Formats: sequence, C-alpha cells, structure tokens
Amino acid sequence: MRGAAALLAALATLAGLAALPAHAADGELRAWPVPGRGKLEMIVPADWYDDPRGPQGALPRVRFFDRLGPRPPFDMTVTIAWSTGKEASYKDPARLRAFVAQSADDLASATAEKRFPLREIAGENGVGYYFRATIQSPVAGAWPNLTQGAYVAGDLLLAFSILTNDPKSAAVEQAIAMLRTARRVP
Repeated sequence: MRGAAALLAALATLAGLAALPAHAADGELRAWPVPGRGKLEMIVPADWYDDPRGPQGALPRVRFFDRLGPRPPFDMTVTIAWSTGKEASYKDPARLRAFVAQSADDLASATAEKRFPLREIAGENGVGYYFRATIQSPVAGAWPNLTQGAYVAGDLLLAFSILTNDPKSAAVEQAIAMLRTARRVP
C-alpha cells in the first residue's frame, strides 16, 4: 500500500511538471510567500539569484540579479501588491495599461525618450504591460536603461523595474518570460 501511495505521489509530481511551460527547462520553479494570499510562483532562470525583501508591514518585494558582487549587469525588483476589495481595479486590462502609461509619463522628464510605446505581456495566468526608457543623466555608477511595467497574476499585481547597462540586454527578455509564468497558488 505504501509503495502505491509513493508511486501516485511521484506521478502527480511528474504531471505537475509536465504542465509547466516548455522554457522551464532552463529555469526553476520558485515561490515566495504573500501575506494572507498564499504564494507567488514563477519559473526563474536557473543562474539567477533572488532576494526577498520588504520591511515589516510593507509590500513584499523580490530582487533578482544574475551574479553576486558589487554591481551585477542587471537588477530587477518586483513589488507584489493586492487589492483588499472584492474585485481589483487593476484586473481590467485597460486600467492596468493606463496605470503603466501613467508611470511612463511620470518618468518622461528624466528620460531621453518623451513617448513610450507600451508592450503587452501575455501570459498563461495573466496579462501585463511595460515600456523601456533611457535615463538622461544617471547618477555615477547607476544603470542607464530602464524597463518598467506591471503584470497581473490572479489577484496579485506585480509592479516591476529592470535596470541594465546594455539597452539590448538578454536579461530583459528573460525577465519578461519569467513574468509570463507568474501565478498565485494557495
């Protein structure tokens, strides 16, 4: 009987892995607790580090980077938020798009670009939008390239910022692919 239960558990695990997107082969499923909401799961590139942060009582944040040391080639922060109401306004794609567009407008005075085409992130469990900008006069040692947006996974809003040295950094595409896998689990 015990062997049958173990076999069923192993088969269930394999079935769960089979449901993961094909690009999971170069990533690993990771999860972070969300107070009162279960967990946020994403498939993260296997060579990336993650550093959950957030002061007591603040919204949880997760920082991602690809190497240890004083200044990795990119730095990504995801802030996890949720609505306390019955239906979150950000679940409406038009309102989410407007939220990201407003963020872009707020940054326009500090960037080389003055108009920001929004790009959509279509995921299996959500939708989001983002834009790219070049900081006009970054402080010494700061990354000049910014990708910023928001993604909704279930009832969670993931606001993100990605900073890089290289405007064509592969890390940005990897980060967007990672966000597409985001989902809230109990």
